[in-house]
Amino acid sequence: MSQVDSAPHGHRICARWEPTIDNTYNAAHLLVLEGLEAVRKRPGMYIGSTDTRGLMHCLWEIIDNGVDEALAGAAHRVEVTLHADGSAEVHDDGRGIPTDKEPKTGLPGVEVVATKLHAGGKFGGGSYVATGGLHGVGLSVVNALSARMDIDVDRSPAQQGLSFRRGVPGVFADDAPDAAFEPRSGLTRKGSRVAKGRSGTRIRFWPDRQIFTKDATFEFEGLLGRARQTSFIVPGLELVIRDLRGDQLVEEKFRHDGGIAEFAEFLAHDEAVTDILRLQGSDTFTETVPLLDDKGHMTPQEVERELGVDVAVRWGTGYDTELRSFVNVIATPKGGTHVSGFEQAVTKTFNDVMRSTKALKVNDADVLKDDVLEGMTAVVTVRLAEPQFEGRPRRSSARRRCAPPYARSSPRS
Repeated sequence: MSQVDSAPHGHRICARWEPTIDNTYNAAHLLVLEGLEAVRKRPGMYIGSTDTRGLMHCLWEIIDNGVDEALAGAAHRVEVTLHADGSAEVHDDGRGIPTDKEPKTGLPGVEVVATKLHAGGKFGGGSYVATGGLHGVGLSVVNALSARMDIDVDRSPAQQGLSFRRGVPGVFADDAPDAAFEPRSGLTRKGSRVAKGRSGTRIRFWPDRQIFTKDATFEFEGLLGRARQTSFIVPGLELVIRDLRGDQLVEEKFRHDGGIAEFAEFLAHDEAVTDILRLQGSDTFTETVPLLDDKGHMTPQEVERELGVDVAVRWGTGYDTELRSFVNVIATPKGGTHVSGFEQAVTKTFNDVMRSTKALKVNDADVLKDDVLEGMTAVVTVRLAEPQFEGRPRRSSARRRCAPPYARSSPRS
């Protein structure tokens, strides 16, 4: 800054500040973050925040991997345990993360999905038709933000496992998160044998307090609400939530074989005027997506997708509208094309029926959408592979476009 000059009447005027330009800027100044370093450097880009909200997001990323197994028809039970030492454990009876070596890296599948961003079985549609989660970065992100993570996979003939410290694979001297650690790649074979036909994955992680705020904690009540909702969306899936942090064990179980029909009944707060109507259907559509060719170039190719729609709706004596919408297991509170299409269709159907029955005369105006939706309770679900979620504001607040032709590439990570 230049010298301060005197001014009349005792005022002092400062000259404009001019920055000093460093002309030595070159490639040596560039910082290259490898592996999971970028996640630890900017965790908010991946989980939104480092408070309780971000911590719960990490937990649900792991839970959703088990839920995705249920969506694929491979799992029937997901157990979540909150331990007194601040760790969280998730166990599902799905197929288990692959333990054989991934061809390109030569690493066990467990190590690949836990240490490589955008690696998993959700890309390409070979293993999963409909998924939630962070689409290939969920497990690795949680791993990067954990002081310790233990992964045990049940696959015949024996249980195998691997531990990590802040994203680095290795072996701990004992069960404590701050135990002596030796970095090492590869799986460790556990003593317990796994019966043929039995499989599953158990993941336990200790949040890294270098990353998360001191008051960040797992919210039991929020976990219960989300688990109840998920049990409605995935009928037949049992979710068990345990809290071992207090003086006594607290446990809740959720299972709803009736699916979203039970969900609509649960959400309704007025006397029913109609029965719960269940509307289901499926179809295929073609979209153009960029895919890697043999030369490693992204080229547009046409891909045939399957789309499933499941709606439960009823009307009651009240005046309020209660509408919940989901794509796969992800709530879409801001709506999307699936919600807009449902509202337009139900309004058109009302008007068509009323005109065909002469309830509306030729010169009468159409019934408005707001009148049709009054007193309605509905659950709208869409299932499709690789939906596009606009933004990615931690699965709660962005408007989602979910119906073709807007589906774009994304997702067990």
